[in-house]
Order: sequence, then structure tokens, then C-alpha cells
Amino acid sequence: MRKTPNGIHPDPARDIISIGTINIDQLLGPIDHWPNRGTETVYPDYEMRVGGGGGIFGAALLALGANQRMVVNIGNDEMGQWLKAQFGPLADHWHQSEAVTSVTIGLTHSDKERTFLSNQGHSALFNADMARKMLKHAELKGSTTLLVGNFLMPRLVPECTSLLSELRDAGSIVALDTAWPTGGWTNAVQDHVQNWLPLVDILLINEAEAAGFLGIDNDSFTANVDLHITDISRKLAPGAIVVVKRGSLGASACTGTHVLHAAPDGPVNVVDTVGAGDCFNAGFLLAFQHGAPLVNCLHAGIEVAGKAIASHPRRYPALADLNARIRALLQPAPQPTTNHKTFDQVENG
Repeated sequence: MRKTPNGIHPDPARDIISIGTINIDQLLGPIDHWPNRGTETVYPDYEMRVGGGGGIFGAALLALGANQRMVVNIGNDEMGQWLKAQFGPLADHWHQSEAVTSVTIGLTHSDKERTFLSNQGHSALFNADMARKMLKHAELKGSTTLLVGNFLMPRLVPECTSLLSELRDAGSIVALDTAWPTGGWTNAVQDHVQNWLPLVDILLINEAEAAGFLGIDNDSFTANVDLHITDISRKLAPGAIVVVKRGSLGASACTGTHVLHAAPDGPVNVVDTVGAGDCFNAGFLLAFQHGAPLVNCLHAGIEVAGKAIASHPRRYPALADLNARIRALLQPAPQPTTNHKTFDQVENG
């Protein structure tokens, strides 16, 4: 069984916990030319679905049947109630903020690129005290907790160092997906991340984020992945894991100076890449929570993400949709059998 730098073993019976953004995505298109002001244009494709790093991650885990706990806030409006309805009992403890729900309009283009327009809404109000309240009754020891989209929650950012430390002290394995900072990799952003990294057991980023963090361009990172992922690894605690999501090339991981690469098993019919990284996180962390070897965790993330981005409208894969090798990694461990009879069985025997 793998052990983290903090000496913690992942416990398959514990929840995977997400602390992050959830909003509504409304995708419209394809739009290749911006319409003239004052006109109306009708487009053939439209889809409304759960968005945000925490929301997509939670939706992917829900489809996989994983034990999870979502630590998010929503707005006090019909959009917020719609989000709650998508998750059933998982949403019972969510914080409701006195604000409109954050909505992202995704303008799709014929080359499969996307342009996003978002309002701040409830995400701007999320803070560490809300997270602590929602975590009050969670079993943290042996769980894995993912913080995702930190920079989209400005009130949380100054408290992230304390929150990460509290989670580790309580026995949780800490994973972090910063996502792309809205203002870029400024000195202030770099300072925050440098404070967080020593408290992180698993860092999950994509190539663009890795390059931005290192202050180099994407081509430079891709040209020497092993060198640059090792540079990032040195900034974490010894034994922590850096994972870089690399799109069609798969994913790479590094612990110390040991680098692993995993490629997709075959071609993926890419239809909609929105949330691909969050789906990867779901497959990777579920395999990790079950104690799978690191390279198998990479393959699990690739498989879950690949199935999701090949669907339209978006459908997150269930265990039955995955190949047999990955399905075996992600399915719940069988419960031990017992010969003990219940009281009713004895009375009615």
C-alpha cells in the first residue's frame, strides 16, 4: 500500500473529498464569427450542464459510484437549486450564499476550441470557514482531499495554507489542482503556490499550467518534460507526486527524480474537451484511493477523461463503460463475507 510523505495510507473505505468551484456551464455554438451588435443569431447546438472544477470532478466520481464528499457553495436562486438537484443527497450540506449562482457561457467553435464568459456570482464568496463547517463531520484520516480552482475563489486564497495544513494534520491526503490563474502567473500567485506546495501530496496540473508556473513557454516544457517535471517535484515535500496532464499524449508523473509516462491505449474521438482535466483527476484519485500503482493511476485518469470527452451531450462514464483493466482498478473492494446470522434469521429459522 502506498504511503504519502506525511506517512498516511489511502483508505479505500474513506471518501474522496473535493473543495472547489461549482457552477452552471451553458455551451452554445458553433460560433466562428462574432455577430454584429444589435442583431440576433441562432445556433444549432446548446447544452446546459454542471461546470466548475469541483462540479465536474464530483459528477465524474458520481458516475463511477465513488464514495465522495463535495465541499462547495451555491447561489440563492433557481440555478443553485438546479445544481443541488443534479447531486441528490451529496448536496444536503452545501453552503448557500446570498448571491446569484456563477454561470459560464461557453462559446464553441468549429475547430473544437472554446471561449468562456463567466460572472463571479457565488464562487467569489467561498471561504475557509464555509469549508471547515462542511468538513466538520467528515472522516478525514485516510481520505483524499482535492482543492481545485483556488484562484476562482478569491476569499479562499489567503486561507489556503492554513486549510491545507489542517487537512494534513487531520490525516487526509492533500491533492491540489490550481487550474489556470485568471490573472496569469504573477508574483503574488507564485508566492501563494510556493507556500502551498510543501503541504501537497499530489499536484495535478496540465502542460500549460506547468510551463506557466516555471516561467517558460509550452514548447520548452514539451521539449524536455522529464527535466521540467523534476524541477516542479523539487518544490514539493520529498515523496510527493507531480502529475502533468498532456492531452492527446496522455499524462506524466514524477516522484523525486523518477518520472513515468502513460499514453492512451488507442485513439480518442475528441468531441468536447471541456472538463477533461477534472475527469482525469476523478479517475486518477479514485485509483490512488484504492492503492493502485502510480502508472495505473495515470491510465485510469486517461481512460475516464477519454470516455467523457468523446461524448455529446456530455456523459460521464460509469464503471461498465471502462475497459476491464481500468474497471478492476476503480470498482469498490468486495465486502468480507460472514457466517453470522442476524437476529431475525435466528428467530425465523
